[in-house]
Amino acid sequence: MDEMNLNRAVSETLHACGDGLKAPDKLKTRVDFAIRSGAPLPKSRMKTWKRNAIALCAVLAVAVGGAFAGGKVVSWSTHSYIANGWTDFDKTASEAEAISPDLKVVDSFLSEFTFVRGNRDSIDKVDESGNKVESFPLLTLRYKNDKDVSLDVSVEPVQPEGIYDDPFDETRQIGDVTVGYRAIPQIFLPGDESEKPTAEEQAKMDAGEINIAYGTETREERNYYRVHWVENGLTYSIATFDESDLTADDFFQMAEDLITAK
Repeated sequence: MDEMNLNRAVSETLHACGDGLKAPDKLKTRVDFAIRSGAPLPKSRMKTWKRNAIALCAVLAVAVGGAFAGGKVVSWSTHSYIANGWTDFDKTASEAEAISPDLKVVDSFLSEFTFVRGNRDSIDKVDESGNKVESFPLLTLRYKNDKDVSLDVSVEPVQPEGIYDDPFDETRQIGDVTVGYRAIPQIFLPGDESEKPTAEEQAKMDAGEINIAYGTETREERNYYRVHWVENGLTYSIATFDESDLTADDFFQMAEDLITAK
């Protein structure tokens, strides 16, 4: 389900929104790329979005949906609560075990990023009539360094209707696991739609090359950095919206840290 993965840098806002919010159709069309690629909303606009909390939550609820291979299930929606979170890493092992005995976790990356918070949420599969078909779990772990750069690790069971063949800037083989890395260009435009994307930008979004989202006060352009792989029936991603000196090599090293974890 990683194509449905949302940047957990805004997970606190999603948790605060509560349960069951629906996005209007126009907002749904704005998150098509996020659905396909796991593209997020910008953490830097948290304060702006607080003035439009319902709109933000609606976008987030839809963006934690994804690409589907077809069939009865047409969307996924998350049910996320701050109360489900923890800050003691020792609890992470039991939460991971409850999802799968094969789920791997680490308490730090690159001797720099350390665990600060975990959350275990539920994702509902929804049919064309809006009815819940079934649910599956999502584990999200937040890591930070001393420069306040955040990383979010997301893990969930592979789903039969999920599509996991994102285009990547680079792929590498770590053992018998294929890992892909991508820096995804993001364009954020005012929520009142006073500024429109160019025809070229819209074409790139339609082709899945960039993400265009609405809700900021002014136009912003940033990247979303993500590494992703599937292993033992689980889909993993490590991602950040924060600009930093992290390289593709760093992301692949972090992936290796998890893949080789005992």
